[in-house]
Order: sequence, then C-alpha cells, then structure tokens
Amino acid sequence: MPKNLKFTLQSKEQTHDSQYQDIWRYDFITPDGDPKSFEIHELDGTSVILALTPDNQVVTVTQYRPGHQQVLTELPAGFIDPGETPLQAAQRELLEETGYTGEMEYIITAMVDAYSTAVHHVFIARNCQKISEQDLDPSEFIEVRLIQLETFRQICLSGRVTHGYAALIALNNLKV
Repeated sequence: MPKNLKFTLQSKEQTHDSQYQDIWRYDFITPDGDPKSFEIHELDGTSVILALTPDNQVVTVTQYRPGHQQVLTELPAGFIDPGETPLQAAQRELLEETGYTGEMEYIITAMVDAYSTAVHHVFIARNCQKISEQDLDPSEFIEVRLIQLETFRQICLSGRVTHGYAALIALNNLKV
C-alpha cells in the first residue's frame, strides 16, 4: 500500500506582488504531522511555441534575461492574458515577438517547477511565415533568429536555451 505523501494546506499568505509573479507563503502539515512552510511563485499559465518555417528552420528569439544576467536563446513564449485561451496566447505571442504566424498544433501542458503554480502550454507552429514587424512591449528588446533544426536541437541538449524542456518535448513530437 502506498505511503501517504500528501501535505495538507493550512493557510497561505501573499508576501510579494508584482506584474509578472506573486510570491505566497504556503503553510502545510506534512504526512508525519509537522508544520512546513514554502514560498511558492504563483504565476498564470504561459504558451511556448516551437515555430518552424517551411524549410524547417526554428524561429527563435534572443534577449537579455535579468535572472541569469545573460543574453539567451529562447522559443517565443508569453503569459496568457485574462480571457485568452492558450492557443490565442500562442498565436499572439508568436506574432508580437517575431512577426511570424503559422499553423498551430497543441502538444502538451507541462508543469514548470516544484515551487511554482505555472504551467506551460507547448505548441508547434508549422509553415511559419513572416507577415509583420515585431510588436514589442516597451521593456522587450528581442532579436529574431532562424536556426537550423539540428543546430537548435544541439543548443537545447547543451542546456543553453530557456524553455529547454518545452523545446525538447516539441522536438520529440516533430514529424519532419
């Protein structure tokens, strides 16, 4: 018979509020009856897109990320706005960040990490074409780069890309 692993939530209190994430203290009782507190980042869901051109180049974005204090390669991605579906967010983010649009295919919803409520909705966009210029937020400074599929796969395997798990899940689902 499986051991009880479930913690029982007793209370939660917001400790930090910001535009992109809220931090809450969750107070639990462990299966053995001890109290335990965790700081949890409460985030809304995001959509992450592996976008491919007709010749199977990956549409990536490169931007500075303050957490790592580096310019990083990423897949187009962003928060799901209130009233928006994950698919609508994927379409909007791809167009805003890159100027590209494509045929969207939902792949999976993945949990981000153990101390966050966020989930990433992973999509593949095929036959992507550039139809407009970028429409960036004032704080976004993004360069669009097309990367050969196999090169992008190697970048993901090196761990030098954000959303790497989402990229690898999407790559694993490609039928090219």
